[in-house]
Amino acid sequence: MDIKVNKTSDCEATLEAVATVEEVNAIKDKAVAVYMKNANIPGFRPGKAPKSVILKRYADAINDEVDYRLKSDIQDKSLEQNEDLKVLDFGQPQAGIQEDGSYKFTTTLTIVPNFELPEYMGVEVTVPSGEVSDEEVQKTLQQYAETSATHEPVERAAAMGDVTVIDFTTTVEGKPTAEFCGKPVGFMEGREGHWVSMEEDAFMPGLAEGLVGLSANDTKDITLTMKEDFPISDLASKEITFHCTVKEVREKRVPEVTPELFASALPGKSMDEIKEIVRENLKNRKEQEINEAKADQISEKIADQLTFALPTALVDRENENTVQRKVYEAIQSGNYDVAKNMDTLKEECRTETERNLRVYFALQEIARKENIGVTENEQLNALAAMAQQAGEKNLKNFIRKMVRENRMTGVRLSIVTSKVLDLLARNAKVTIEEPKAEEKAEA
Repeated sequence: MDIKVNKTSDCEATLEAVATVEEVNAIKDKAVAVYMKNANIPGFRPGKAPKSVILKRYADAINDEVDYRLKSDIQDKSLEQNEDLKVLDFGQPQAGIQEDGSYKFTTTLTIVPNFELPEYMGVEVTVPSGEVSDEEVQKTLQQYAETSATHEPVERAAAMGDVTVIDFTTTVEGKPTAEFCGKPVGFMEGREGHWVSMEEDAFMPGLAEGLVGLSANDTKDITLTMKEDFPISDLASKEITFHCTVKEVREKRVPEVTPELFASALPGKSMDEIKEIVRENLKNRKEQEINEAKADQISEKIADQLTFALPTALVDRENENTVQRKVYEAIQSGNYDVAKNMDTLKEECRTETERNLRVYFALQEIARKENIGVTENEQLNALAAMAQQAGEKNLKNFIRKMVRENRMTGVRLSIVTSKVLDLLARNAKVTIEEPKAEEKAEA
């Protein structure tokens, strides 16, 4: 293979490579041989189908395999031939078979800039205790019981803690809410048979309190002021009157914490055995939270010691991803105004993006110094987990898709990053955080 690498900036380089016809055919022959050995084609004995049939039947899969192998070989050999080249990402290659049968590959590499690594072993972190108290176990059991609670109709006035079933309509300034807004507003126009949990801040803050003392067939108008950031902007800060008719009052009844309550999930277990299972689950959850806390603190402390410059184009590109994530998170939490001033949001995200990039560079450099790599089995396990999460049952098809989208390098780097953080967490100087006064009081 003819491979040329040209460094164009502190963080970028171009990679151009050409594989000869002979090299392409050699890889293709190996791929075809695998299919010939394993293919089960009607009309032929297993492994006896001719090459021409295999090439026709599995053309797309074979071409994808050849493309993947050639890209992998080019990337591996470019690193072998340029030992000082610290590649973070191989970019989005332009690659393919040429008219003469050779294979051409061009891409822009993201490379690790030169910088001095701070001390990364023995970083001081403070984490909560991983011990699980009897009180925490009992609280978890009680929470499970709460999820199994029933709500039974009662002949009395509604009280906090109940569920009140109501019919309601709404008005603003004397007009039906849809008329006031000049458009349909869905749920805010009203509902029949709506269950209101009689808890503070449930459904609409103040509504539950307004229903206290009402019995079945009682009516009441309850006026509430919407918050300034209410998702329906036409109703923000407005007074909305809920015209309510109580249909039923239901009392919440929580079952006792007994082995019978857990019989479907943990059949035949005694209460002591159930408590031990809960304790172990809580312990595992705390351990995961502690590891995440260690990783976050280590990343922050490393970031505080990194000040090297980053190419503007790289920061701009990555900042778009940060901004999109922030917008998505804001919308998920009900803040629909987040995208109104994108310029301000981009500027606010830029510092976070630069810190994240520097930490990412540092973690990859640590991986090189500590000889941390990724085995084929680790990568395959990660891909299998991703395929399952995506609902893809055919792992081979999922991997082919990842190859076509040039996402394999990202998967490998993600695994490396995780392994580096695990190493740093294991070697961190850990201080166990004392529980806060209110937590001690609860215990």
